[in-house]
Amino acid sequence: MTARLVTIPFSHYCEKARWALEACGVEYREEGHLPMFHVMPVKLAGGGRTVPILVDGRTIVADSTPIIAWADARRPGTLLPVDERDREEALQLEDDLDRQLGPATRRWAYFHLLPHEDLDRFITKDVPRWQRLAFKVARPVALGMIRRGLKIDAAGAERSRKKIDDVFELVGELLADGRRFLVGGRFSVADLTFASLAAPILFPEQYGVVLPPRSELPAEALDRVETWRGSRAGAFALRLYANHRRPAAG
Repeated sequence: MTARLVTIPFSHYCEKARWALEACGVEYREEGHLPMFHVMPVKLAGGGRTVPILVDGRTIVADSTPIIAWADARRPGTLLPVDERDREEALQLEDDLDRQLGPATRRWAYFHLLPHEDLDRFITKDVPRWQRLAFKVARPVALGMIRRGLKIDAAGAERSRKKIDDVFELVGELLADGRRFLVGGRFSVADLTFASLAAPILFPEQYGVVLPPRSELPAEALDRVETWRGSRAGAFALRLYANHRRPAAG
């Protein structure tokens, strides 16, 4: 039986789960929904209110971190290091990035992209047609709820920018000794997590769904994106995508 992954397609936490399943060779089919519209499908699948959620027969796995553990158990050592010390360090990095980087990149990207209705085609791709139509009609209300729920405003975006800079500086310091990966000598959950959660502000071509081309980004965002892409940490994440991720289908 093919597993089912319920997602918000453009979500970087869903990308984290999607990438992990593919890295571990797990066959799955993705069921994408728009924010808010995702709640009922998730509850019907046996989850709470958040995505991603994986359904494999009677097994229900909610959130990206447990999904990675579930996927790695099918091909042990693919993402979770076998060495106990490396494993502990990689999982600690994953947890720190989930709590610090993930919310910051999401808030910053939403603040700069949501006002631009011409980019909606990327947000509404790969979801049911009725959700696309409903979002078009209810866009102002939907965006208002998203902004309030995630505290998306100018002050929040600026705090998020500083948080991203701090995390990128820390990752850059780790990489300063010449290491190719964050933990141990091979690609792991730590690398996958950093690259996935940095993706909304780096726009890698290999992201699991098609992202807006950088040429369509608003000018106020593009300069900062290029700065992050050119940093040691940003270049590292882009290299991980280029070497360890298949391009999204157009």
